[in-house]
Amino acid sequence: MSHTLTQHSPLKIAAVVLAGGQGSRMGDQDKGLVLYDGKPMVCWTLDCLKPLLETVVISCNRNFDQYESFGCTLVKDQTNGYQGPLAGIHAAMRQLDAYTHLMVLPCDTPLLDENVIERLLLAAKEHRDKVVVLKTGDQPQFLHAVIPIRFGTELTHWLSSGERAVYKWYKQFPIYFVEMDAKSSALKNINTSQDLA
Repeated sequence: MSHTLTQHSPLKIAAVVLAGGQGSRMGDQDKGLVLYDGKPMVCWTLDCLKPLLETVVISCNRNFDQYESFGCTLVKDQTNGYQGPLAGIHAAMRQLDAYTHLMVLPCDTPLLDENVIERLLLAAKEHRDKVVVLKTGDQPQFLHAVIPIRFGTELTHWLSSGERAVYKWYKQFPIYFVEMDAKSSALKNINTSQDLA
């Protein structure tokens, strides 16, 4: 989709949950399948998204049978080697090119709630030609975002040039930050086995 959306164009928003990482800080475990309070971490995010969006896909690069059991379409990185979260976003954009926007969420913030997602969706509707990013205090949460699908062409070029940095790619476009209380537990990030405690 190459044209600019008008203020009255209908938005079609799909979501991708990023579970394609290497889990290097968690002993190379597949982080999305690691149990948090008895449930795979990816399922916490899926359970928040499914009541709000009709189409949710999972970006993963291994354990496909297990991820398929969660009832979502899977997307796999289409770039050579591990190129980080942008490769998962790129694969989802190519799969979901019938949509206007892609919501991006990581699999490792299991305490995320529907209120946070709704705030991102509302901001995307009000700032439809911008990358909408969650921000806690001074810290942008780059993988809690809504991105216009039409930016996918630039992402293809970006990855083919060897670039991987998420924020550096975002900065090519207008950005709108959704401010959130830095003390909120909703964005508790699970990076290591110690974080599961």
